Amino acid sequence: MKALILAGGRGTRLRPLTHTKNKHMLPIGNRPMIERIILDAIDLGIKDIIININKGDKEMPELLGDGKRFGKSIKIQYIEQPEPNGMMYPIKLAEKLIGDEEFLFSAGDNILAGGLKQHYEDFKKKKSDAHVLVVKRPDYQNFGVAVMKDGKIIKTVEKPKEFVSDLVLSAIYFFTPCVFKAFEHVKPIDPKGTGKPEYYPPVINNWLVENGYTMTASEVTGWWKDTGAPEDIILANRLVLEREVLDICEGNVVDSKIEGNVEIKKGAQIKNCTLRGPISIAENVVLENSYVGPFTSIGADSIVKNVEIENSILMGNCNVHDLDRRLDSCLIGWNAEVTSKNTHPKADSMYIGDDSKVEISR
Repeated sequence: MKALILAGGRGTRLRPLTHTKNKHMLPIGNRPMIERIILDAIDLGIKDIIININKGDKEMPELLGDGKRFGKSIKIQYIEQPEPNGMMYPIKLAEKLIGDEEFLFSAGDNILAGGLKQHYEDFKKKKSDAHVLVVKRPDYQNFGVAVMKDGKIIKTVEKPKEFVSDLVLSAIYFFTPCVFKAFEHVKPIDPKGTGKPEYYPPVINNWLVENGYTMTASEVTGWWKDTGAPEDIILANRLVLEREVLDICEGNVVDSKIEGNVEIKKGAQIKNCTLRGPISIAENVVLENSYVGPFTSIGADSIVKNVEIENSILMGNCNVHDLDRRLDSCLIGWNAEVTSKNTHPKADSMYIGDDSKVEISR
């Protein structure tokens, strides 16, 4: 079995962070989110991984390399997508690389608890041609959904206006090679009226069902997050920290109080601080005279001094210092500085890029 993982797209809802970084590289629990689905694939025994990237993207290959850092037998290849043609289109692009094998197909920004083994076993047990992970959600109108009958999918519907099912498609599938046949017969659709038809999941899924192929589903009973918006990133970070962070200290801690599980990586320097976990502190962080509250990740080489912060993500090489108010639910990008101004006039100064959001408490 092989894996096809999507790492394209523009991440418009996550701007300005995605002006300079591929959204799949954003850290969740101090790990680039795409690495999480890669590790889930490897846990299934998959050694051959194909990553779909935007045309000209150099960052993703630099981050992941050829796969050897995940294991000597792991091979990662990249295919560039010339233009946005829809979530399912990379399947067509990867046909020659996948060949006649079954494959895992997943968005690179889906965060899933519990891994994929149980779902893969369900796929094999049901002897399906296609299998998708679904999540029961009350806001089903915002997603594609699966309509089930007698344990099989009879159709999928993109963002239904009226109730047909609350089983949301998770963008994680297992396919056999029969899926390639769909692209010989179907045409992309334009449900949003953008003028650019795309290969939405129901186009491919429904062709398979209508032409006699068996499509099944397994329900995600833990949590699943599609990290498309800033609030999703923060919540996913919280869920991951709750589940994964252990009480590990590889750095230097002086005159500080630690409560709960706090992960402190090598080279970190902690002095005169209160840390209330779960927290993840990456390599070479300097943390002084500060309070760091639950559900916070601080990226490598960051400096945090005279600050109170919680439920936030510092991406890396951040400088946050000398603040007289607590920061809460923040996403702070790489190489950013956040500080207060102690000179007159007492006014807030800001350097804000496109698509930014700033909230100032009164």
